[in-house]
Amino acid sequence: MWRRTDKTVRRRPVLGIICLVLTAYFLLPLCIGILHIGMLWPTALLLLAASVCFWPRWPGKLPLWLQRIAAGAIAVGLSVAVIVLALMLMAAVHRAGPSTDTPRTVIVLGCKVWPDNRPSLMLRDRINAAYEYLDAHPDAVCVASGGQGDDEHITEARCIRDTLVSMGVDPSRIYLEESSGSTRQNLANSAALIASNGLDPLVAIATDNFHQYRAQYFARMEGLDPLSIGNPSYWVAGPGYWAREVVGVLAAWIRGY
Repeated sequence: MWRRTDKTVRRRPVLGIICLVLTAYFLLPLCIGILHIGMLWPTALLLLAASVCFWPRWPGKLPLWLQRIAAGAIAVGLSVAVIVLALMLMAAVHRAGPSTDTPRTVIVLGCKVWPDNRPSLMLRDRINAAYEYLDAHPDAVCVASGGQGDDEHITEARCIRDTLVSMGVDPSRIYLEESSGSTRQNLANSAALIASNGLDPLVAIATDNFHQYRAQYFARMEGLDPLSIGNPSYWVAGPGYWAREVVGVLAAWIRGY
């Protein structure tokens, strides 16, 4: 009994250090000017866990009712997060098939465009994923979806189109949807464009893997049949974006859209 207790005591500082290292990793995007809720809520939980590892007695000084409420809230929150992350992972791996499958209409979801009209790293990865599919499916067409932000000189859709054309995709295969400002609008407007042009409602969505579940959720609401041609995210920012997307999915569920 005492040996087990001693081992637990010795392991606590190690676990605390691991929590601090993970905290630093989640905050690493600050070095490139990125800050969002997906970095903050994991950081808060990791710092709480580290404090318990280094100072295990402090939670016992709180009122018992508060300890129970806090423990219950954390347990429920983590359980919900795990469920949402599992659904996100399943959507990411539910991918469009090889080149022998029936070609799907590709929807490329917009993202940041730099002032010189170049796609950001995240948008470039989405474009590359779409290009690989379009190259393997010569009969497939593409919807480039995304409006123009306040600090962007062209629409995200036009940036997607121009980049794909520069890679060798025939511009006649690309349809522009240039009025959306959110994921919900991306899919609603793309679905309307697909219907008005008689395109196939079987779609392959080109966006980051973490974004696939919510994109497919909105696509189904619009009567589309979606699969993923997702791409991994930049390693520095990826974990934070997965954590942020958990909040986005919950918000979509709560609002119902």
